[in-house]
Amino acid sequence: MDGNMEIMDQVKLMRAVIGRKVMEIDDYEAKAAETTGDESEKCLNMIDFLTNDIAGYKTIVEDLKDGSNDMTGNLYDIASLPSELAQLYMDFYLPSLPEADREEEDIAMELKAKYAVDLARSYVMHVGRMALVDPKILDMIMANEELIVKIGNEILDCPEIVNALNAQQ
Repeated sequence: MDGNMEIMDQVKLMRAVIGRKVMEIDDYEAKAAETTGDESEKCLNMIDFLTNDIAGYKTIVEDLKDGSNDMTGNLYDIASLPSELAQLYMDFYLPSLPEADREEEDIAMELKAKYAVDLARSYVMHVGRMALVDPKILDMIMANEELIVKIGNEILDCPEIVNALNAQQ
């Protein structure tokens, strides 16, 4: 995650953001009950957005709260924001935040995005390592010409591996 921010500081920030968003859900629920039409629909959509967003922050906090960063989060929770809500977030939600909350939101969203990228990479590495040590999976890989070409292309970008392969010949 962010090398400039200690893990426990990240947890504190995300917990503060979660708390603010829970209160915002209460506000949007009250506003949705008082309005109709497009305004009410915006409020309901914001509740959906905030609920999804909180789930993402909670999964990150669960991973980080012990001071570790062992990438045990749930990528679906972090990245489950429906695409139609992204525009609402940008056009409606962010402009409605007070400046201090907006700064906090920007930092938290940046941390969340970085965590999601790191978690996805960690998962791909885990799958790759599992595949390389399982003889049955290796046989399946060897039978897949497209996959062998992709692996070969990646290896050609690693001179030390190419040199080791050439030394075996």
